[in-house]
Amino acid sequence: MILSYATSLVAIAATAICFIIITLMYWRSPSGPLTFKRRVIIADYCLLLLYLCCHFFRSRNDETEILCVPSILSLYLLWESFLITCTTFSNGKIYANKYALLFYNLLPLSLLIPQMIYAANGHIYHFQNYDQVVQALNQAIPMEAYMRIAFVAGIILCMILMIVEILLQQIKYKQQIIEDKGDIRGVARRNTLYLGTGILLVTITIGQFIPTITFHAILKIGIIFTVIAITRFYVNLHKHIKKLESHSYNRGKTIKEKIDQWLDQEPFPLSNTELTMEKTAASIGIPTMALSYYIYEFAGKTFLSWQSECRMLQCRELLKDNNKNISEIAYECGYSDLAAMSKAFKKRFGVAPTVYRKKLSGEKGQ
Repeated sequence: MILSYATSLVAIAATAICFIIITLMYWRSPSGPLTFKRRVIIADYCLLLLYLCCHFFRSRNDETEILCVPSILSLYLLWESFLITCTTFSNGKIYANKYALLFYNLLPLSLLIPQMIYAANGHIYHFQNYDQVVQALNQAIPMEAYMRIAFVAGIILCMILMIVEILLQQIKYKQQIIEDKGDIRGVARRNTLYLGTGILLVTITIGQFIPTITFHAILKIGIIFTVIAITRFYVNLHKHIKKLESHSYNRGKTIKEKIDQWLDQEPFPLSNTELTMEKTAASIGIPTMALSYYIYEFAGKTFLSWQSECRMLQCRELLKDNNKNISEIAYECGYSDLAAMSKAFKKRFGVAPTVYRKKLSGEKGQ
């Protein structure tokens, strides 16, 4: 018991210190493309701290309790946060698959409702070992035991689907960067971080089925070292990226300001469809490494998807000028023909360019 509480207390203290370091470091950073990602990282630390406190402050020692609803629920929040973090760093935006997101939340919620009803009525089991589980299943109508098992099984199913989805995301993202001939070192380092975090979460999940204090004490030590390693990674990454965000970099302008100024040139620079990352960086006047970091780390996109996004924003801006026909706009923005631009525009904004222009004209006429 002393070993369990001691390791839990140290794990909470270490996580809290790292949480404070990351929070202070990120909140003091200037607003920019990385702001949202930094808020996601802060949320991850907060949820891990919540999970550890859930163990420490409960009246029962739930580290020897299997199939514990509060512990599994707080752990599931960590898993979902892990999925959102991986997605955000790969795509530059929060998890966008609405149907999968509904499944990941509605299934656990529907299975949690019976547990909440049992708890409200004071009829809920605390399984300290598997003999108690078997004993509960041998009762005349073991509905509560069945519902507990169904709850845990549903959570495990969602976790497995998340693991598969994260793996597919990272494989696809890495392949896109290889096809773009971009810098893959940052992705490799981040994948190592994801792997370590994933292994830790899997180990914690296994711990929900092992009623041994020694196992959980060792697990807490693993959490301490993992949190410290992750914090070191984020601190070092922050120092490197801060140089790119600094106004003292490259004649007093940030990377974003240099790129925005380049995109505002006439003619539109991305009308050249043969631009590589090296040529683009040289045209902007920044190192290729700096542009690579901006696109992959700041914008969370591949080089091709970043080009496509910039072209779409330029198309939308040019459509405000009724003196230009849409075919001219397509050519000026780097598209081979009107059909290619229309397809990309509709996919990005949900309407065809002609419809968008008519909508703008209607708003001006009111």
